[in-house]
Amino acid sequence: MNNAMTLVAFLAALNFCTAVGVVYIKYLSRQSYTEVSRSQQEIDRLQVQWSQLQIEEGTFSEHGRVERTARDRLGMALPELEDTVMIIR
Repeated sequence: MNNAMTLVAFLAALNFCTAVGVVYIKYLSRQSYTEVSRSQQEIDRLQVQWSQLQIEEGTFSEHGRVERTARDRLGMALPELEDTVMIIR
């Protein structure tokens, strides 16, 4: 009977340790899922910011393209200082 009680106590302790391990692994899993969700939100935020920056870059680079086209295709140039006239009223 002593061996049976020892076996039951051992199996109960093993069952308890297994249950604690399952709970801990579930906790780690939920913690990892939360971290992945936060990372995904950060990725989404950065993608929106990147899109806005690309639009802004396109807007600012358009001026340079217009100036380059005017200079190259139309032969236009900025007037020199001596070619300008100031009108005072």
